[in-house]
Amino acid sequence: MVEAGHTYSEVALAVGVNLRTIVKWVARFRVSGWDGLGERRRGRRPREQMALSDDQQVEVLRLMMGSNPDQLQLPGVLWTREAVRMLIEKRFKVKLSPQTVGLYLRRWDYTPKKPQKRWLEQDAQAVRVWVEEEYPAIKARAKQERALLLFCDEMGVRAGQTAGRTYAPKGKRAVVKLTGKRFGANVISAIGLGGKFVFDVFEGTCDEVRFLDFLDKLLAHFPGRKIFLVLDNASFHKTPAVTCWLEDHPRIELFFLPSYAPELNPTELLNNDVHAHVASRRPPTLPQLIEITLAYLLTRTSEIVRHYFYGEYVAYTRL
Repeated sequence: MVEAGHTYSEVALAVGVNLRTIVKWVARFRVSGWDGLGERRRGRRPREQMALSDDQQVEVLRLMMGSNPDQLQLPGVLWTREAVRMLIEKRFKVKLSPQTVGLYLRRWDYTPKKPQKRWLEQDAQAVRVWVEEEYPAIKARAKQERALLLFCDEMGVRAGQTAGRTYAPKGKRAVVKLTGKRFGANVISAIGLGGKFVFDVFEGTCDEVRFLDFLDKLLAHFPGRKIFLVLDNASFHKTPAVTCWLEDHPRIELFFLPSYAPELNPTELLNNDVHAHVASRRPPTLPQLIEITLAYLLTRTSEIVRHYFYGEYVAYTRL
């Protein structure tokens, strides 16, 4: 109708729409033709009028990935919506509501999770050297000398431990009844990439005597085989008595993980597995605690043990 010579006002009156709508339609037609009159998404476009620019969002993510809130002079050690809100305000002078911060976190594919613990004293360079240089050299030596490469660790199992989650009515606190008695046992174990698994469960503390006893049992369990044993830097692993014992038993060599880096030891995944199982059973006495722990360890097949080496932080052991 416009192209036929009718005025905008005449067309608006004829088709029953506002004059401005006719002006807008004609403008779109003259710029893009019929395609310009196609249906468009209503409302704000994606990323339109966002409070934070792309660069600012990248900066927030970088800070969250590299530090805890307390390391950035913010209260707390966990990243919550309030902590992120305070970080944005402190860094960019932009005030956001907790709900808006939640929208940003979902946009970034961030979800709340139970955090894993990492030691502040951990040396990142030492961890890198271990993963990229030291361990590959140990593994190559083990292959060359046909030695059995094992990872070793100790753990305590205690009465009153809890693990996992439980359901409860909304608004009601979840309560688990536990024994008030305090008792515990200890486990020392060693696992290998091929599924080898040896362990000992005992009362009392784990010290150099228990550790040397376990080394004796390793030699007896794998007669005539050289053993490379990777373990943490516990003080009783490095006592003079252990040093003397190693000099008399050259079939075993010890190799030590970087300090404050337990996540590099696949035996930690076995420990977590055992803790969760024992906690769910709630043994009321020490003999039952030991019995439950021993019975569960005996169910750890070679296939299960091999899967402990597939964890995120221990995958380097398979390379």
